Amino acid sequence: MKDSVLTIRNLSVDYQIEAGRLQALRQVNIDVEKGAIVGVVGESGCGKSTLISSIIRLLPQNAIIRDGTVEFEGSNLLDLNDEEIRAMRGTKISVVFQDPMTSLNPVLSIQQQMMHIQYRDQNSRSEKLNKSLALLESVGIADPRTRISQFPHEYSGGMLQRISIAMALQAQPSLLIADEPTTALDATLEVQIIHLLKDIQSKVGCSVLFISHHLGVIAELCDSVVVMYAGEVVEHGTVRDVFHNPAHPYTRKLLECDPAGIQTKTRMLPVIPGEIPNLVNLSDGCIFRSRCQSALPICEMHVPRKHEITSTHSAKCHQLTA
Repeated sequence: MKDSVLTIRNLSVDYQIEAGRLQALRQVNIDVEKGAIVGVVGESGCGKSTLISSIIRLLPQNAIIRDGTVEFEGSNLLDLNDEEIRAMRGTKISVVFQDPMTSLNPVLSIQQQMMHIQYRDQNSRSEKLNKSLALLESVGIADPRTRISQFPHEYSGGMLQRISIAMALQAQPSLLIADEPTTALDATLEVQIIHLLKDIQSKVGCSVLFISHHLGVIAELCDSVVVMYAGEVVEHGTVRDVFHNPAHPYTRKLLECDPAGIQTKTRMLPVIPGEIPNLVNLSDGCIFRSRCQSALPICEMHVPRKHEITSTHSAKCHQLTA
């Protein structure tokens, strides 16, 4: 088994709001092995953004880390002080955010922003510039020596996302977190960014935690996938395990709702009936039971435990042990 770059164990995060404590994450366990691409998929509200914010320690003030550890290269990120975690961000852990239009500073040129990122390096200014130019070329920016002096508004959305990826990789991080980096792009650019990420990841050798709600992207890019629902990991396995043999009812419903899997013309796209439960007043039982068409009586009373289907595939569902 490969060594893990990131190991999350029993991570539980609450938000203190007027109605009480909203349990955004509950007992989340995720492993990202060296050189692997791990996808995290789930509908809005499943806890993907809270997961990212917990890893890089950028949670809002009303967040409470109730339990768990986030081990990165031998250190628990939750125990580091502010100076230590700042030294990790952008060097050993980098993030590519969802919308490149808002992740880049509109009043600074691309050159200024790429040079500023290298403030920790002891290289000369010319060495830093050459490094920036080489990275822009590696992500497919034509004539980088001319274009590096331009401002974000002079680039298309796809080009800006390529630049964001180049900036995230400037420090050659051990872990790259990609937060839905293709959501704001059209289908053609989405495919290009997926192939670019895969190519660069193989060259740089970093591990990738890829956050998305797009099942097709996960299937194309990732080695393994984590399915989250309402703050819990409900299924985990290789892409082949999860897509060819989904074990949790929620995973099966997600796959059914994927437009790419619809074989006949229809005016009504499939949906998962119901809504995500209130995470402030959680009751006993399975978190998905109110939306599950095959729920058992035990689902009302007991939270399902993780069931090992194979050595690489697990899910939390009472049906697996019934």
